[in-house]
Amino acid sequence: MPRGPTPSLIIGACEWVALPDLGIKPLRARVDTGARTSALHAANQQCFERDGQPWITFEAHGQPCQAPIHGQRRVRSSSGQTELRWTIITTLVIGRARWPVEITLTNRHKMRYPMLLGRSAMKDHAVVYPAQAFLQGRPQPT
Repeated sequence: MPRGPTPSLIIGACEWVALPDLGIKPLRARVDTGARTSALHAANQQCFERDGQPWITFEAHGQPCQAPIHGQRRVRSSSGQTELRWTIITTLVIGRARWPVEITLTNRHKMRYPMLLGRSAMKDHAVVYPAQAFLQGRPQPT
């Protein structure tokens, strides 16, 4: 089976991440290799149209945000319930590394971490060292 190069970014079980395209400064994210998709706590979601394209406005980490809608995805939560969620694509920053990721928007207000980083977001970018946390420190501007 052909394999690509091993990613050089080593992240812990939790990491500081930023979402600069959304104006979101560093927040704590739970790294979850058991979850395929990433999820962001997004309150007050409202869809609208801009230049003929679907967009969504929401509040995340105390910040009003807007983004083009990438699509919708059915996601099964750890409790076994299925939810239809809006998806967006935005830039993720961990340490000094940055790359685009697909994120689902959901209500995570009862969760300890406002963001869950799933394995599809880490693919080709990071490997996880689960015995440690916050290995990359707060995101750095590049």
